[in-house]
Amino acid sequence: MISKDLVEWHLKRYDNLHINRSNFNTMWQEIAELIYPAHANFIYKATSGEKRMQKVYDSAAIHANELLSSGLFSLLTSSASKWFELRPVDWQLYQIKAVQEHLDTVSRIMYHEINRPIAGFNTAMHENYLGYGAFGNLTTFVDEIPEKNSLLFQSLPLYECHYVQNQHGTVDTLYREYTRTVEQLVRKFGKDKLSKETNKLITDNKLDTPVKCIHLICPRETANILSMKAVDMPFASIYIEVKEKHVIHEGGFPELPFMAARFYKESFETYGRGPGATTLPDVKMLMRVAQVTIRAMQKSTDPPIMLPDSGFLKPFRTTPGGINYYRKGRVNLKNDIDIIPTGNAILGLEYSESLHQRIREAFFVDQLQLTQGPQMTATEVLQRTEEKLRLMGPLLGRIQMELLGPMIQRVHGILKRAGKFPEPPMELSGEEIKIMYTSPIARAQEQVEANGIMRAFGLLEPIMKYDPESNLMDVFNTDEMAKGIFEMFSVNPKYINDDKKIAGVRKARADAQRRKEDAENLRASGQGADSLARAGATAQEAGMLPGEAGFGTLQ
Repeated sequence: MISKDLVEWHLKRYDNLHINRSNFNTMWQEIAELIYPAHANFIYKATSGEKRMQKVYDSAAIHANELLSSGLFSLLTSSASKWFELRPVDWQLYQIKAVQEHLDTVSRIMYHEINRPIAGFNTAMHENYLGYGAFGNLTTFVDEIPEKNSLLFQSLPLYECHYVQNQHGTVDTLYREYTRTVEQLVRKFGKDKLSKETNKLITDNKLDTPVKCIHLICPRETANILSMKAVDMPFASIYIEVKEKHVIHEGGFPELPFMAARFYKESFETYGRGPGATTLPDVKMLMRVAQVTIRAMQKSTDPPIMLPDSGFLKPFRTTPGGINYYRKGRVNLKNDIDIIPTGNAILGLEYSESLHQRIREAFFVDQLQLTQGPQMTATEVLQRTEEKLRLMGPLLGRIQMELLGPMIQRVHGILKRAGKFPEPPMELSGEEIKIMYTSPIARAQEQVEANGIMRAFGLLEPIMKYDPESNLMDVFNTDEMAKGIFEMFSVNPKYINDDKKIAGVRKARADAQRRKEDAENLRASGQGADSLARAGATAQEAGMLPGEAGFGTLQ
């Protein structure tokens, strides 16, 4: 159990972290109110059921962020297809059929466990991507449910999470402040783990009283990798009641259980920025233009009018349907009753449309909506789709490094300890395994090479037809090309023969071809001998000698 002095040090550090990110909190509050209203809790905590859309007059930015979230989920971590595979770092090992089949089996087990409904992966990732686009940061927690023998994925809201990054720029420490009811804490930790004050609330039957807690996850300096105890594991997990400075629980994890990913990041900052920060000026302008345009449309539809009276009476009403009285003869009007000229709402709508387009571009909507033109061939559609996906390449690198890679490592560790993987072949003993991403975006990056091969064949095909004796196909190592293309398109290795089997098939084919040729030669030589014998007999019958009538001398 950690000492009370260390608990106070952590609580003070948390306060400093919260103060130091005050500028980010102000920016994120603005972004949340206009783009992600459900998370507008950075400056003040909204109450349950409170209206969150008071400042939103145009939902284009909200919709663009939702499209980005859906697009990232579909193109990076879709449940409809495998988005990662495992490979040995030593690529020569992957030529062994047993290694291929084992790693493919492990990948499929991991994919199955990730996509079990109880794990909550799809819901958590969609929420993660919403915060990723709006705030430029996401935090996901990968845990396990021992009684259900299942993984558990949770999306942690940014307003609860405070990061600390190490010397390599990687976030490896998380301070999460959150509130739970007394009953929730009892169910999670048990009555005996809670402070005396919280137990008093239990005695007084005040189970719905909120209690502020901090969950700290950080590297443990005194870790013992040989120990099986949670308090000796490489990453410490500590729950603290803030008000009472009471440690509820101290445990640990064998690998980092949370992933903190940043969309864009300045080198001197801990937190990232996303499309929400980039497009915030346009979104604020859009809300202002929407307000003015709404008023202009109301006035155009129901304009304020002027009626004669003893003179204009204050206040002068310019609201839609407003009535203003004026003294007849002092105001020069063509009609006794007239309308007050209003602005042109069309201009506001046109400017709003330009703002909509800029917001859509900032959220990569054009790249994510892979539309098909009426005059486009299938090849053109494929090429344009891959070009659009390749434009999102810079986004892919950081999200693989900070989110997907650590997540897969964490899942692999949990499932391996649970004994869900088959025994690996001897060739993999002590070998390092790497992750290969096979999502549509990742494949689009790798398939540039495949497209180059196809274009090369397209350019050389007329030459090969024009000069078939040139044997240009001898230039290509077709075996390696085929293996490379199969890997680019993530073809299941069980559908591909290994080198030994390929050599056996080719040898059998060559032997069969040789036997066929020998049989044909033997048959041809037998037919030739029969012809010569029949010709000799005919010559003798005709009284001709060998060497006459065009017969050659037999050697």
